[in-house]
Amino acid sequence: MLQTFESVKKSWLQICLLSCFIAAIVLLMILDYYNLETIAMFNTRGFYFDYTWKGRLFLLFFLWLFVLETLNIEQPEQKPKTSTIRAVASLAIACIPLIYIVAVNGLDLGQQILDIGEAFRGDFWRANTNDWEPILEGAWPLLVEYFVFTVSFLAAILLAYGRSGFKNFAITLGLIGGITFVYGLDTLFPYGVLRPLQMIALPTAACASGVLEMIGYQFSLFYMPGTNASPVIRSYEVTPIASINVVWPCAGVHSLFLYTLIILLLFRKSNMTNFRKLAYFIVGAVGTYIVNVLRIVTFFVILASNGLTDAMIFHDVHGELYSVVWILSYIFLVVALEHFNIIEKARQKMSNIGQWLHITKNSSSPPSHKGTTN
Repeated sequence: MLQTFESVKKSWLQICLLSCFIAAIVLLMILDYYNLETIAMFNTRGFYFDYTWKGRLFLLFFLWLFVLETLNIEQPEQKPKTSTIRAVASLAIACIPLIYIVAVNGLDLGQQILDIGEAFRGDFWRANTNDWEPILEGAWPLLVEYFVFTVSFLAAILLAYGRSGFKNFAITLGLIGGITFVYGLDTLFPYGVLRPLQMIALPTAACASGVLEMIGYQFSLFYMPGTNASPVIRSYEVTPIASINVVWPCAGVHSLFLYTLIILLLFRKSNMTNFRKLAYFIVGAVGTYIVNVLRIVTFFVILASNGLTDAMIFHDVHGELYSVVWILSYIFLVVALEHFNIIEKARQKMSNIGQWLHITKNSSSPPSHKGTTN
């Protein structure tokens, strides 16, 4: 009876945690869709849930993964009890994003967020880029929004599930935490300011140039020094001139980071051998890098063929989906391979086939007769 009560309490806690985050995201979608937000930039760019970079589409991915991992929580044989105080505290923290959205759009907190951004990084943004207003009025409040969701989610699952929360929600935490970290880096240090990360963009741009050459495009690849230093791919064959600056987010440095974070968290909840973990990691990293190269190639092809408007739609919406869809698909593939023991079954099947071929070969060979001479 006590065990049943604890199971019911756990189920209700899971449902309530989900409901808190669903309510926050639904309210945000309504305000965004009808342009009712107090931060003006969110009302001028369109529906932010259409955008991956810098937009809110990742919040829907976060919610989707949260639902999936909630439905697949591994229940231990001895279920640890969650105290009522911790359960209530977890739900209270899970309500923080909803409270934050209401405060920003109803209690003038939005202007205070902008004032904090101005005091914190305003001078730096002005000194390092001419395009500082969208950063202060759009990217900065969006970063704070993601930060609120991330911290609230992390604290809520820790209170609700303890350290096993990291194991149960590794993919969800990796996605929302990774996106928040990458958005933070690019917002606080925009464009090519972070030279160590920007250097990683050089080989990716070179690989993309090689692919463009193979498919028949004529262009020049060069490095543009200065404050916003970056490799540039430029073609003079089209009018207007097609030119792209490859900064580190566009080169997929953030997707490699996101992939690494998610798969390392996934490895924490698995019992596979270190060799298999290394093999999975290398294959996934190579695949992520190839996807990043293809994303740059696709952007340049669209820019050269259809113009800047279509190219920017791809950049802000579909380009990020290249990496996210690949990473999540690969992660789910690894989970499926391990959960259903597909590799072991394939090995056993190949072994059985080998044995059958060996037996068939021996049975079809004519018997050898040794004659005797007198």
